[in-house]
Amino acid sequence: MSCKLIAKIAVEKAAFSFDREFDYLVPASLVKECAVGKRVLVPFGRGNSSRQGIITALYETEDAEGLKELLSVPDAAPVLSPNMLDVARFMKEHYFCTLYEAVKTMLPAGINYRVTTVYGVSQSDEEQTLTEEQQRLYDYLKKKRGAVKLETIRNDFGLSDSRLPDEMVRLGVLFKSDEAFRRINDAVTKMAALSPGADIEGVKLTPKQREVAELVAFYGAVSVKEIRYFTGVSSSVIESLRQKEILYFFDEEVFRTGDLRADTDAAPIILSDEQQRACDNLYREYREDKAHVSLLYGITGSGKTSVFLKLIERVIDEGRGVIVMVPEISLTPQFVSQFARRFGDKIAVFHSALSLGERLDEYKRVRKGLAQIVVGTRSAVFAPFDDVGLIIMDEEQEYSYKSESSPRYHAREIAMYRCAQHNALLVLSSATPSVETYYYAQNGRYSLNVLSRRYGSAVLPEVVTADMNRELQGGNASGFSDVLLQNIEYNLEHGMQSILLLNRRGHHTFVTCTQCGEAVTCPNCSISLTYHSRNNRLMCHYCGYSVPYKNECPTCRGRSMRFGGTGTQKAEQDIAQIFPEARILRMDTDAASSKASYERMISSFARGEYDILCAQCRSDALCRRLPQL
Repeated sequence: MSCKLIAKIAVEKAAFSFDREFDYLVPASLVKECAVGKRVLVPFGRGNSSRQGIITALYETEDAEGLKELLSVPDAAPVLSPNMLDVARFMKEHYFCTLYEAVKTMLPAGINYRVTTVYGVSQSDEEQTLTEEQQRLYDYLKKKRGAVKLETIRNDFGLSDSRLPDEMVRLGVLFKSDEAFRRINDAVTKMAALSPGADIEGVKLTPKQREVAELVAFYGAVSVKEIRYFTGVSSSVIESLRQKEILYFFDEEVFRTGDLRADTDAAPIILSDEQQRACDNLYREYREDKAHVSLLYGITGSGKTSVFLKLIERVIDEGRGVIVMVPEISLTPQFVSQFARRFGDKIAVFHSALSLGERLDEYKRVRKGLAQIVVGTRSAVFAPFDDVGLIIMDEEQEYSYKSESSPRYHAREIAMYRCAQHNALLVLSSATPSVETYYYAQNGRYSLNVLSRRYGSAVLPEVVTADMNRELQGGNASGFSDVLLQNIEYNLEHGMQSILLLNRRGHHTFVTCTQCGEAVTCPNCSISLTYHSRNNRLMCHYCGYSVPYKNECPTCRGRSMRFGGTGTQKAEQDIAQIFPEARILRMDTDAASSKASYERMISSFARGEYDILCAQCRSDALCRRLPQL
């Protein structure tokens, strides 16, 4: 009896109670296409509905009786390495999720497939009597010359379900199948090159054709867009050269990413004695042939980032991957600009403000070895490096490193697991480390490196605490203390800038009824709704629920509502009334909803285009970073 190839598959939408790696028989036609880490379509359940899965292992056996066969292998190359599949198994065991949920979390959204039902014209020679509507659908699909998605058919014919095409499938005039479609396709550009053996001297060409042929012959391969730009010819001229077999076309992959270039004039990093000692200690741990975790405990302004940069320079010289995580999207542009000056296009950026296409391309750049350093938020911990050498978590105590949606993983735990896989170094950096991290550093489980002094001549700022109850008793009902207003006025008079940090966005943070005392809350989350003046709505900042504001209590129907609390919108409005000549910039998730808007805002403020910045501050990390502009 000949051996059969069996694939172990993690299947999507499997209930947690019976989730496991299912065995499927690989048909002979798909044996060469199968590899660990590739996604597949498989029949699943009693109804044999088509579902996605990923191959986690392959083995051979003589007994394959009763096993279902794979349907197709959409991926041309594996999307996950065996090491990353081990990370998925770790997540399944620790975070109450299925194996495929863990796999999906590690992949960029743009690379995911969606299984869709398609219909096409059958090749059957039997003639069938069709109704007018069936004939119309048959003619429509015949013109398409290929299978068409069900939702496209429903939209074009105004159908509410699939009964019409399904009936035609039973008649044998249509076929029905399930296919996987990528959400975002790879970006490519059309290239032209000389055909093998082409002789441009021995063939008769028009002047324009010869100009194009000589251009391509000189450069080897040129994009069609560039040919038209530099020669001014039409596409028909280029096509005529293809028909004469002088040129041939092919697609070349391009990346939808920003142009990151290293600053060749950047000054070398000079570390203080304390910083150099910490950097040497970390590098010594990195060089040991085992995994390490170290806490870099430094006060604000002590130069922890300089230590990172110097350490990274030494690690990437050995060809290993580096992951740098920051807690907030708003911090990413600052880190990227700092790192780009040193490392240029060796950097890839991972965070949710990128488009699906950009996220996909950054993932591919890392997987192909075109980027050695990944900078991003918690999703950066899944960067597909084959050999991770160093992972850095800046402001490691921040709650944003923990996912609030399933699977509810903590990026620090994933980072530790990946470092254990690769004998890498994990650096946890903070001025205010979490209790457990500091405890482990104190008892020797983690190593500890301390930066106790600010870098250079910088000194710690003076902190003034204002008692707003006393301010209110003194007649100040503005929401801003007198000392704050005096300092803002001083800065404006002397051409200096001011930053106001608030932990809430919106206009008012709650609305209450003066008759019954009840606050208006979200029906889903049971938290107070925030009033937004710009759209006159009450909004939940957790689930997105919103309703138009009405001066009526939903509990007692009273019409005596009172606003309370201050968000960034109200702060911007009030400060503009107090200082009408000031140039004010509001930076929160309402004002910075578009791609790269945080970077534009921070850059414009750094250039001095605004006097006062009202910023939504969800973490002390942002509080510490913004004043460094």
